Amino acid sequence: MPIIRAVAAACAVLILLVGTPARADPPTIADFLEGPALGSASLSPSGRYLVWTVRTGEQTAIHIRDLQEGSISIMDAGANREHFGGIFVDWIRWKTDDRLLIGITRLELRRTRGREDGRIRGFTFGESVLSLARDGSAIVALKAPGTKDALPGDVLDALRDDPDHILMSYRDNRSRLNVARVNILTGEAAITVEGHRRVLDYITDRSGSVVGRIAYRGASGRIMLMEALNADGGWSEVYRLRRDEVRDLPDYDFLGATSEPGKIYVAVRPDTPEGDSTAGVHVFDFATRTMGPAIWRDPRYDVSGIVLDANTSQLLAGCYWADIYRCDFIDRGEDSVMTGIRRFFGDGWSVRVVSQARDGSRWLVRASAPNNPGEYYIFNVAERHMEFVGSIYPRLPEPSLGQMKRVDYAAADGTALFGYLTRPPGAAADAVLPLVVMPHGGPEMRDYLTYDRWAQYLATRGYQVFQPNFRGSAGMGKAFAEAGYREWGGRMQDDVTAGVEHLLDQGLADRGHICVMGASYGGYAALQSGATQSDLYRCVVSIAGPSDLISMMRWVRSETGADSDSYDYWLKSIGDPRQDRERLEGASPQRYAAGWRLPVLLIHGEDDDVVPVSQSRDMERALKRAGKDVEFLVLEGAGHSDWPSRQETAALTALEAFLARHLPVTPPLPTATVGGEAVATEAMLAD
Repeated sequence: MPIIRAVAAACAVLILLVGTPARADPPTIADFLEGPALGSASLSPSGRYLVWTVRTGEQTAIHIRDLQEGSISIMDAGANREHFGGIFVDWIRWKTDDRLLIGITRLELRRTRGREDGRIRGFTFGESVLSLARDGSAIVALKAPGTKDALPGDVLDALRDDPDHILMSYRDNRSRLNVARVNILTGEAAITVEGHRRVLDYITDRSGSVVGRIAYRGASGRIMLMEALNADGGWSEVYRLRRDEVRDLPDYDFLGATSEPGKIYVAVRPDTPEGDSTAGVHVFDFATRTMGPAIWRDPRYDVSGIVLDANTSQLLAGCYWADIYRCDFIDRGEDSVMTGIRRFFGDGWSVRVVSQARDGSRWLVRASAPNNPGEYYIFNVAERHMEFVGSIYPRLPEPSLGQMKRVDYAAADGTALFGYLTRPPGAAADAVLPLVVMPHGGPEMRDYLTYDRWAQYLATRGYQVFQPNFRGSAGMGKAFAEAGYREWGGRMQDDVTAGVEHLLDQGLADRGHICVMGASYGGYAALQSGATQSDLYRCVVSIAGPSDLISMMRWVRSETGADSDSYDYWLKSIGDPRQDRERLEGASPQRYAAGWRLPVLLIHGEDDDVVPVSQSRDMERALKRAGKDVEFLVLEGAGHSDWPSRQETAALTALEAFLARHLPVTPPLPTATVGGEAVATEAMLAD
């Protein structure tokens, strides 16, 4: 497969890392949806070598840089040809300094009469995990034991103390997720754990032993269990991992293996909102089935990650989202190093430690900011030197994106709240621009001072975008999240309004030039704003948003069961459709159709299994019956989120055309383009 060639380091850096220069025209839709140009970057165990993938057009290559010698070698992995098939590099990681593991996908298309431009008659699709030497030689396909039909899963454990083997999961021809010990030099494999089709993942400790697994039960698969492996090979339920219908919402999240056998670092949400309300780092002992006390916790924000010593697995830092992503190191000396790194990038930058040399001599970090989706750097700890590796999204240079700032304000009852305002690139400080209010989904999610694709897309079209973190948002402790329970259309809605009123009071927005849009819960909040606050907004955009809470609850109950953990969460979050019927009807936008005044754009995935497309269909039907201005875009084959680029292109195009009609920017910016060509929008809007 690979073709190896040496490249002088200086030339490679100039060619690969300079990226696309800034330009006067705003980025196109294709620019925003383009995948990362650099990926899978990591340091080898010794820290001497850096590997990463580089995608240029249809080509993907694997680059390996010798940080000691300064040379770069390149492996051509093959063409990513959307129309003709090819080889796709999914991930790459080090096993040793001399050996790499690569996950690839092969796609071969069969066309009419063998013509490259003929109709597709069939295709062959396959996934493989390869082991190969650092120079690209000695390639070995790592296959699951017993059957050629098995699909490789994840490398569960690189088995750092065993240079020749790894633990790998795979699905057999009965859809069971099993675990195998695989020899990376010969490809031979042996089953170590037999699973079943309901297993989603396994948990290993530092010694490479499987100690637990994540599985689901129930026909809908929405009840998640953490199970521990017993001495007799059986499994026992230890914890139930709660989920809502919009996103995974675990009470427990696995962060990494400790230095002791059978013990895992876990992020734990408190049982009650009283006392310590934020999620902290605990140690769970799979042998005794006990959870230890918090060993790290931030008093204001939930833990969202950790940094471990690459050699000993000792906890070095706890990480969390404040405005930016921060990691606070336990050791004062190491924390001063991180403080210096943050100072290097400046305010508003989030810095993550991606990988480390085992001796701690080098760190690979990823830095990002609201107007920069991400860059890689190597930090030499001893020399306190930061070296630029490359831009992950070179088609989105900083000058072409908007500036984001934090906005602090108070709710109607005095509660301190905050959100983020993104302004168009180059906007004058005193310019009062059309405003798009964009409450987040969840509702137990939150927004950050970081790159947001949709916010930046709107900013490059001349709009300012406000993203409020209302009560009910996640990341700031259990009490703040649960303050939004049963407040759909109530306190959470009022908190969004308070943020808008604050911007008006500060002269940052004009009351006559504001629209509201959102996705999932944010789509509901946008509809409810249009239903009850038509004097504040000019138009409404709802993407996959619930429109009637009674029918939504009925659907959830039918999908998951009245006694399910999932339905129980919705009862707590939204309310009981029998006991709270009057309140839920009053908080359902669909029931305000007769008096509706604002134009509405509805966007929904046809195959959404989180919020059914019927919620938007019924909203459209109610508005049309009342003779109101409504447009509806159904995305064929799309789910709730993470749409393919074709569907997201259609959604962004429809959104821009809708806002141009109802919230025009003066003077108008250039027409939206996809890959440089003008896009027709009216034909994409369907009844």
